[in-house]
Amino acid sequence: MKYDVVIIGGGAAGMFLAAALPANIKVALLESNDRVGKKLLATGNGKCNLTNLDMNIAHYNRPGYIEEFLDKFDAHDTVATFEKMGLITKAVDKRVYPYSECASTVLDVLRRAVDKAGTDVLTSHYVNFVENFNDTFNVQGIIKCEGKPNESFTISCDTVVLATGSPATFGKDSTSLFTAFGHKVREMRPSLAPIKTNKEPLKGLSGVRVKAGVRIGYRYEVGEVLFKDFGVSGIAVFNLSSELARDRAKIGDILTIDFMPEYSRAEVEDILRKRGANLTVGELMLGTFHTKVQERIIATANCDPNEPAQTKIGALANAIKNYKLEIEGLGDVSLAQVMSGGLDPREFDENLMSTRAKNAYAIGEALDIDGDCGGYNLQWAWTSAMTVARSIMRNV
Repeated sequence: MKYDVVIIGGGAAGMFLAAALPANIKVALLESNDRVGKKLLATGNGKCNLTNLDMNIAHYNRPGYIEEFLDKFDAHDTVATFEKMGLITKAVDKRVYPYSECASTVLDVLRRAVDKAGTDVLTSHYVNFVENFNDTFNVQGIIKCEGKPNESFTISCDTVVLATGSPATFGKDSTSLFTAFGHKVREMRPSLAPIKTNKEPLKGLSGVRVKAGVRIGYRYEVGEVLFKDFGVSGIAVFNLSSELARDRAKIGDILTIDFMPEYSRAEVEDILRKRGANLTVGELMLGTFHTKVQERIIATANCDPNEPAQTKIGALANAIKNYKLEIEGLGDVSLAQVMSGGLDPREFDENLMSTRAKNAYAIGEALDIDGDCGGYNLQWAWTSAMTVARSIMRNV
């Protein structure tokens, strides 16, 4: 079989690219799963946070690199493109969602757009090798057949695009397909993932949710924190996990939780002192935090719940504002929303074409570009896909 373009990976970036290419370009979209868009259905807790109207480059691991791409296709362009596909959107605190708040709605309009573009969607096609010979690419792999032996396939094309994403959720790391061209790869690590910590400060807290400030080094986030048996999770922690994935923090560093982020240390002491007259430590803490949280604060402050509170105000305030956990690593890849790592983007030009193999492109998570929670990773998927679509259309 011969195509003009083969897109390897039927996730967000791959489908968006296929939908953007005109019907006069013969395109095949290869997906290893039995259907396209499985990972998209899990984004934003199933609500699919498409993008963010606060498209600050500081939310990415390579802000200087990504800026020129976002200048050409930003959050507003994303919203306009999806509206042309028929999707109604809404913004909540600058985060853009489908009006339905249902990821399947986004997948429905993408699949329809891919179909209208005339793309051949080939599911259960697992690619294991890409060969470049005389300006033609041979894409080879196996077709997974339910209840029957797998079949091999070879598809030839003039242009190949790697859109396989990462091992997070339903994606795969297929960057090895391009290392054959001489590309460098940074090992993929879980990002936007829980963080493993020492167990002692977690005693009794598993399942408890709080809104808190979280700090690792100079990075500080305020948001939900969910305590687990092995460490901490939640949006604030997910954003900070990228510090580990990007080698800005390491095992043994301290993660600090601030249970009262709205107040300074002095203000917390003042609040406790005014409440604490003639109260015990246990009575003072009652009614302020979740029962299990207040128990851990008291223990961390080396206090007895039955002793007078007034002499322990400073220690309690310190435990509230600086609850320390020692980092032991990142959560399992199965818990990650995104991976940090991938093909070195400096080895791709302004159109995301490989500088090692002409007409070979990479988009989305296949490149070493990752962002914070809030629609930033999907925006990179849309932006990188449109960058490549425009390049392919210019070269037809």
